[in-house]
Amino acid sequence: MAGEEINAFELFKEEMDVDEVSLKVNAIHRLKTVVLWLGPIGTNEKLIPFLDTLVHKEEDEVLFAIAEELGKICTQITNKLTLFPILEQLCGVDETVVREEAVKSLIKLTTCVSEMDIQNVFAPMVIRLAQGEWFTARVSSTSLFRSAYSKAGSFKDKLRKKFLDLCNEENPIIKRASSKKLGDFAAIVEKEFVISEIIPVFKSLSGDEQDQVRVLCISSLISLAKCLTKEENQRFTLTILLAAGEDKSWQVRLAMAKNFPQLAKAFGKDITDNNLVAKFSILMKDVEADVRTAAIKSLGECIADISPEKVASILLPTLSSLLNDSVAGVRSALSEVVGLIAVHSGTALTKEKLTPMLSELIKDDNHDVRYGVVKSIMGIAKVGGPDVITPNLLAGLSSLTQDGHWRVRLGVFEVCSKLAQQFGREYYAKNLEAIFIKFLSDMASAVREEGIEQLRLLVEEFKSEWVIHSYLPKMNEAINKEKQGYLYRMTALNSILGLISVLSKEQLSQHIVPILAKSGKDPVPNVRFCVCKIIKKLLPQLDPSIVSSKLKGLLSELCEDQDKDVQYYAKVALNAIQLLFSQSNFLSIHTQARVVSLI
Repeated sequence: MAGEEINAFELFKEEMDVDEVSLKVNAIHRLKTVVLWLGPIGTNEKLIPFLDTLVHKEEDEVLFAIAEELGKICTQITNKLTLFPILEQLCGVDETVVREEAVKSLIKLTTCVSEMDIQNVFAPMVIRLAQGEWFTARVSSTSLFRSAYSKAGSFKDKLRKKFLDLCNEENPIIKRASSKKLGDFAAIVEKEFVISEIIPVFKSLSGDEQDQVRVLCISSLISLAKCLTKEENQRFTLTILLAAGEDKSWQVRLAMAKNFPQLAKAFGKDITDNNLVAKFSILMKDVEADVRTAAIKSLGECIADISPEKVASILLPTLSSLLNDSVAGVRSALSEVVGLIAVHSGTALTKEKLTPMLSELIKDDNHDVRYGVVKSIMGIAKVGGPDVITPNLLAGLSSLTQDGHWRVRLGVFEVCSKLAQQFGREYYAKNLEAIFIKFLSDMASAVREEGIEQLRLLVEEFKSEWVIHSYLPKMNEAINKEKQGYLYRMTALNSILGLISVLSKEQLSQHIVPILAKSGKDPVPNVRFCVCKIIKKLLPQLDPSIVSSKLKGLLSELCEDQDKDVQYYAKVALNAIQLLFSQSNFLSIHTQARVVSLI
């Protein structure tokens, strides 16, 4: 038995005879191995007929696995046409996910066969599915017309006619499926037929009594508009889109609001400015909050496709009217989009219109709105410079350092750091220092940690002089503040690691080592072992004589500390010092020996 070769196909058949569905699915996922074992002839004569029998009796989970694996192994099968009948049957089953997976595999299969095979096998198969007795096959066919049409040759007319027949079906499920694929199909059809055949059907669908059909027409309109010129869109499709903006169903209006950025690109800047912006502004004032929210969010994506004149004259007045909207989600979307609008609106408009909007929204009761304002501040700052950061905005930022939501406070410290890096040290000292330094005493550890990271970026920008004369006094004040919690003292100490990249050994010895020496005697053990950790990390940057005279003795004392954690970290740091000194001595002796040998 040990020398016998395992028959992969027979093993596969045995696994498919078990009752456990999961075992069958696992077996299907090993089809690639079976195909390699059988070879081209065995696959055609044994495996394909066996799979065909499975389609009629297996559970949906197994059928899904078959549909999926046929798409994966199609490149390894010599006679790929044998896969079409199996996948055709799977396109007609009741389970939606099985049909969808079969469609995916068929589309992949069409890329592996010749144009003649498309005309002789695939195109007739698509037509058969479209004529199927059950709606399931007809629904699947709507996704296959695009893959068949470009290489269908003499079948093009039949395919086009059959697809349009599906669009006119009374069955609502088929009508929805064809409406969804109409735009993709139009993208590969010759323009003369798009205008003469597809657009009339599209107009009919866009006025269908089913809300969902009209919703799907919005997404199809994007592809359809790309096929046409500006003049053709004005003549054939623009009125359909404008009507959608006034549709009685809020879901249709929502679809237009969500897809407006893609629609604006498809129709072009001229049509967008002259015809669509006014309709879009109405969507931002829609009676449904979801529509208003979606429209505002879409504005941030398509603002580059709208002229500043239209933004100033039509959109900004509408946005201003939403500052006191009753729905927090609308105001939150508005607070986030202001910064995106500023990037394309210029300094004057930003200062005159957008900054006052943020000054109002920063006082909002909803924390999402306030957080959106914080994110938008950088947008207006990039355009307008320091002048657009008004005293009201700065006062708002200062008040947000006490906000009840930690993400808002984190955003404040991040934006303060970015503003400081953009506007310079003098601006920071005058307007931002008092706000930013509050990160040292924030209640949330995530905020304090982010503050340390932003401090590191500031240190790289402002260098050692700023650290010594500006930051260290504030840090010392935080450490020495009476009744200050030990976590805040630890935050101040941990921030030291962000300073060492710009400080020399002399500066570290003069300004940092005394702080560590004093904090090493803190009454809270957590602070003391924090000092030990910092000393260990600072060793490579410190002067050995300073380490020996001021820190080694401190660590020796902490090795006898009552707290075991303090003892442990002190011993680790002390061992690091001894290792560093032994390496230094070795290098010194080695250097002296080389000098002697040279003499």
